[in-house]
Amino acid sequence: MTSIRYEINDEFYLNDILSKEDIPSLIKYLNNPKLIGNTLTIPHPFTVSDGETLMESMKSISPKLKRLFTLRLCLTDELVGICSLSRSSNEDHIAELSCWLGEPFWHRGLMPQVIRKVIEVVSNEWDNLIRIEAHVFPWNKPSMRMLEKINFLFEATLRKHNFKNGQYNDGLLYSFIIEK
Repeated sequence: MTSIRYEINDEFYLNDILSKEDIPSLIKYLNNPKLIGNTLTIPHPFTVSDGETLMESMKSISPKLKRLFTLRLCLTDELVGICSLSRSSNEDHIAELSCWLGEPFWHRGLMPQVIRKVIEVVSNEWDNLIRIEAHVFPWNKPSMRMLEKINFLFEATLRKHNFKNGQYNDGLLYSFIIEK
């Protein structure tokens, strides 16, 4: 599959390439306690070995089950964030949204643009995609506001849904319905 460049604005673009050259950027941004405190599956500290494991795992996943997009600076091609949609089978009409953005790029209204573009691209590829879900920790108010800004609706508090930092935490479920 050939990668396509999706322009976000004059400063940023998306593509679907993740390579070993991105490991220094992953380490740089993912070792931020403010960012990692709001993620569930990213190891901390994030190491070169974790980056290599991520690269290997992405090779084995079908693009019909997971689409991962890297957010990059136009000027340098540096990876500064990731947004992905994943589902359990080709027939599944539900996908889960995951994303992160390096702290220097927060508070610019960037992630709503990225998520809209990812949903647009993937909904055209996955004909049966109807529902997108996002899980947020209750303390992550900026992510809640960002999801609401792009018309995700809060649906439920999932009590003791996630295990993080040695304890079970509630999770908030948001959803977006694709009108076809």
